Amino acid sequence: MMIDLWRKLRGDAERYQDLGGWHSNLGFYIGATHRIRVWARESAHPILALPLRLQARLANTLWRNLWGVNISDHAKIERGLCLIHPREVWIGPSTIGKNLLIFQGVTLGSNASTCDFPTVGDNVDIYTGARILGPVTIGNDAKVGANCVVTRNVEPGATVVTAPSRVIPPSLVAAFGPRHDGKRSSPRG
Repeated sequence: MMIDLWRKLRGDAERYQDLGGWHSNLGFYIGATHRIRVWARESAHPILALPLRLQARLANTLWRNLWGVNISDHAKIERGLCLIHPREVWIGPSTIGKNLLIFQGVTLGSNASTCDFPTVGDNVDIYTGARILGPVTIGNDAKVGANCVVTRNVEPGATVVTAPSRVIPPSLVAAFGPRHDGKRSSPRG
């Protein structure tokens, strides 16, 4: 089990080589804290692992309170986790493959109709603000674009993007009531 921990930590560290190295990236330390917490919880010697478990819990509290990052102890994450700009990231008890890249503001969680969590394949990139919710499967080599809400399976190699932005004319906005300053927009100007 200790060998598996070191293998995963080495795999994580390799992902940060092009980003200045593991030692200068907060995302590596957050991922390492998760891995150490899981190892200490599953250790065959819980009394010996207790000091490490307490330190990891303290570090996790720091990550959660200062940067809003929470990774469930029950998340199964393979080697190669890379958290870019680790802010406001929430990972529930999901199953995650090798070489996951996550940007800020990402959620891997359940949805209103179920308590099941996503399964993410190998070599997946999840960009800023994406939400992957419920018992969906994200296939290998897929990319989930910024601000996407994914509630259906994504095929291997696919890229998910949001709908294009639209401009709403002022006449449609006026139908929703007064503006914040109390003035009502007129459809004729």
